Amino acid sequence: MNTRHKKPIRKVRIYTDGAIRPERGISGLAAIVKDERGRICYWWNRRAGSLTCNEAEYAAVNFALEQMQQLHDHDLIQEIEIFSDSRVMVDQMSGRAAAHAPALRQAQSQLRALTSRFNKVSFHHIGREQNRLADALAFEAANGDYVPGPKPALECPHPDLWDQFIQLWSQS
Repeated sequence: MNTRHKKPIRKVRIYTDGAIRPERGISGLAAIVKDERGRICYWWNRRAGSLTCNEAEYAAVNFALEQMQQLHDHDLIQEIEIFSDSRVMVDQMSGRAAAHAPALRQAQSQLRALTSRFNKVSFHHIGREQNRLADALAFEAANGDYVPGPKPALECPHPDLWDQFIQLWSQS
């Protein structure tokens, strides 16, 4: 887990992504948490077992919310906005589409149960180009560059410069 914030955050945006490598039977899950000002507060990634692409997208959101629950001040968060490049998952969780595949119905049910533990959770579709950092972390977890366990704390002597770097990197 990487962290930079010390005071409680009232509203967060979580960018999630899942990457699959079916030939190797593994998947990668990732989440980036940003505060109201768009600054990165936390990021997580994890390797998972064999999943379909839609199952991996659901699993990434589940992973993100499970990590959020472990934060000591998670109960102070009033609103969580989930951003994903998975139109299927976003539309199903927003009630605009139904999950027909049994595995997706189960994933949707698990995610609904998890979202009920938070004050307000909404789902938003974004283009893949807007989700590059989460995509890169999921790719890292799925492709073998992943090292299990907590990540080193994010330490930056000039946080605003770091945020500018991330913004520029995600636009390129």
